[in-house]
Amino acid sequence: MKKTLITLALLPLLSIAGEYETTIGLGHQYGGIIGAQLGYKTTSTKYYAAIGAVGFALGAQTTFGDVKNKHAYGFVVGKESIQAEDGFIFVTYDYHFDGLENNGFVIGTGVGFTRADEYHWFADRGEIETTPFITLNIGYKF
Repeated sequence: MKKTLITLALLPLLSIAGEYETTIGLGHQYGGIIGAQLGYKTTSTKYYAAIGAVGFALGAQTTFGDVKNKHAYGFVVGKESIQAEDGFIFVTYDYHFDGLENNGFVIGTGVGFTRADEYHWFADRGEIETTPFITLNIGYKF
């Protein structure tokens, strides 16, 4: 009985047809300053992993609002060595100029928190500080 329920719960995941996508860009969704995403997308959802010059990120997005799937919300978590050595988490909004499922430019923003060691001019105090933060992202999907 338990195996049947698990199989039935996972069955919709197995039937989803999607494709892989590569994106380059700037911002936390791309692993920091500049980086690249490898994503798996369907018509309305995208899951991605990103590696950047100073960090990495994992995230997901889903579309809402219009039939052309240009508006997407989601989340991203990761680490980057400049201001979030101990991690970041953001709720994101992205605008896909040609729709989520098509190639083209994407811009977005996010609101969340970064965690970093608190430094001063002459010493590392060893304290971790959580700071509210707004992020901006711009990229191009291939």
